[in-house]
Amino acid sequence: MTNFDFQKWNKILGWFVFIVALITYMLTVEPTASFWDAGEYISTSAKLQVGPPPGAPLFQMMGAFFSTFASDADQIALMVNLVSGFSSAFTILFMFWSITILVRKIAGHEETLTTGSKIAVLGSGLVGSLAFAFTDSFWFSAVEAEVYSISTFFTSIVVWLILKWSTNSGHPGNVRYILIIAYMLGLAIGIHLLNLLALPFIALIVYFNKYEFKISTFIATVGITLLTFMIIYLGIIKGIPNLANSYGLNYPIFLVLAIFAATAYAVWKKHNQLSTILTCLVLILIGFSTYTTIFIRATQHPNINENNPDTIKGALAYMNRDQYGDWEILDPAFTLARAECSYSNRWTENKSNPSGSEELNFLWNYQIKEMYLRYFAWQFVGKEDHDNPNWELVTLKGDLIKKLRGINWSRYGLPFPLLFGVIGMIFHFSRDWKRALAVLSLFLATGIMIILYLNQYDPQPRERDYSYVGSFFTFSIWIGMGVAAFQEKIKDWLEGVEIAGFVSIGLTGIIFAVMPFTILATDFKEHNRNGNYVAWDYAYNMLNSCEPNGIIFTNGDNDTFPLWYIQEVEGVRTDVRVVNLSL
Repeated sequence: MTNFDFQKWNKILGWFVFIVALITYMLTVEPTASFWDAGEYISTSAKLQVGPPPGAPLFQMMGAFFSTFASDADQIALMVNLVSGFSSAFTILFMFWSITILVRKIAGHEETLTTGSKIAVLGSGLVGSLAFAFTDSFWFSAVEAEVYSISTFFTSIVVWLILKWSTNSGHPGNVRYILIIAYMLGLAIGIHLLNLLALPFIALIVYFNKYEFKISTFIATVGITLLTFMIIYLGIIKGIPNLANSYGLNYPIFLVLAIFAATAYAVWKKHNQLSTILTCLVLILIGFSTYTTIFIRATQHPNINENNPDTIKGALAYMNRDQYGDWEILDPAFTLARAECSYSNRWTENKSNPSGSEELNFLWNYQIKEMYLRYFAWQFVGKEDHDNPNWELVTLKGDLIKKLRGINWSRYGLPFPLLFGVIGMIFHFSRDWKRALAVLSLFLATGIMIILYLNQYDPQPRERDYSYVGSFFTFSIWIGMGVAAFQEKIKDWLEGVEIAGFVSIGLTGIIFAVMPFTILATDFKEHNRNGNYVAWDYAYNMLNSCEPNGIIFTNGDNDTFPLWYIQEVEGVRTDVRVVNLSL
């Protein structure tokens, strides 16, 4: 083992975790449309129709491509579901490589590492990435047509790209990683805006790579990050439609052409920094251009044409999500007063004028504890079984409303993923606080910050755990760090022992058995959707309960989207008109 080639095995094991994840998702993938949004996304992907605002045009384009591999109409849903499966497997690949980069930063330069240390680095990536691959929420999204798995893929690839940039700092052509990141951010807009939350992580990696920590430069970095976010979100995503609505389509076209011209001029004059910034802006605009498919298709009036954004004004309302109404951030009183907050009696007796303590209680015990920490525990501690929910919803008077699925602390034996993650976070901060702070920024931005921004009312129509997969992804990086910490401690005990490399392999195998493999074995049955046709059967029965050329009124996602799917994709009972009263 003296000639152990780390780079070779880093690539091999990266693709190994990809294959393991992909096989798992292909074995458990939903064969047809499921409830909630999947039927809607499959239908709009198969025929490139107009989906829900603010749209996911890149997902629909990918779904349309995958659907061409279907041998028959009833195979289209499976193909579109596999978009999520492949995206999720690639997420695990890039996560593995990200963990090994971060752990290697702590372990030292590759040339100075012993064989045992190299194996420990690889073992950290193996355990951390596969532990995340089998987490409850990520696995759930990986086997159905939804945007969250692809959104997490984009997060994983920009994390890996900026770490690669950091590793290759000073090498010629290294700027290409920054340019690819910009393009990925632009493309990700056509999936979901969650990817923009990776900006603080990117900024901190760049900052600590270039500068020593000072309050002034750190504050400047925060300001530049906020400015970048506003340019993308307010200037491009919101600004271009607003400009077109206010002054006509010619103005945004002229602005985009001017940016392209300025970029060409900066490159010609060899203004390196300016050309890099402008090229990044151009690449974001190119990625964002996937949205043109939405508005082109809207003018052709397909069967599914949600919000009908075939005018500039309609396109603006579509991009701004006007259908969903407004909400206030950081204002629990506003949310408690909403009509949708029908469980306000859990938190206050006067929903129109709650006290300050009641607002804080609502924020902590509902929005943070119930709607985030409970989901966090599902991933790394264990989720309560369907038949034994233990999370009670109780009014202030003590009346039981209902029970939700809570936390099962013994589901995986001991909660090793949580323990290793916490150890890994402490270890990371103690050995490399700069990159640990960058990881923490990603963890908070994709978790608690989303909670504060959404300001959710009680109750929600469904469990919202899928929204926070980015934070679960980030915590799993620290699981890999925890494995590295454990391996390092063992290495210290065995200092000078010749078989240290074999001990590292053995330890990795043991940790793998008590963590990723245990989660996989325990949760496989629950996540296995092979042969699940419940949503399809429901839709088929609903449509066939109607007389020829009948009208069926629906009210909500689960009433409607499976029906859309079997009509639009499989051609079942297309004579029946589906009228959704809630859209």
